[in-house]
Amino acid sequence: MYSVTKGKYDDGYISYLLDTYSDTVIRLCFSYVRNMHDAEDIAQDTFCEIIRRKPEFNDDNHEKAWLFRTAVNKCKNHLKSGWVSKTGYIDDGVSEPSAEDSGLDDTARAVFDAVMGLPEKYRTVIHMYYYTGLSIAEIAAAKHISTASAGTQLARGRALLKKKLGDDF
Repeated sequence: MYSVTKGKYDDGYISYLLDTYSDTVIRLCFSYVRNMHDAEDIAQDTFCEIIRRKPEFNDDNHEKAWLFRTAVNKCKNHLKSGWVSKTGYIDDGVSEPSAEDSGLDDTARAVFDAVMGLPEKYRTVIHMYYYTGLSIAEIAAAKHISTASAGTQLARGRALLKKKLGDDF
């Protein structure tokens, strides 16, 4: 954990946060909003929020949970906003990467597509557990649910994935 003097955030700490968590926060946001541009914007807002609020953390887990919880809340607010439902996306000529372009083989792409097709509460837990490496306790803290609920959602998400992908996976 980066040592922060009480109430003082320096450039080193901000760089540490970005280096340590930016990819994970962007992936988490993408799992919610399913649009990379929006995910990057929400992740940026999340890091701006930590700079504005300057919370004090007891340890790395508290810091990580705060970032993920803030990102999840911002994603939910984004999805509830009238902006999302009343606007469409401009086709900027950039398409979803194909399996070949993305570096994913057919199996990995099938799994990714199946995860993205899950209902939001299962997709998020699966994503947090497998793609961001959070423990069930960290997921529960980030989602403000009990560890039992997080474990149940993970098990149900796995069952849905097994049903979608078949026994070969």
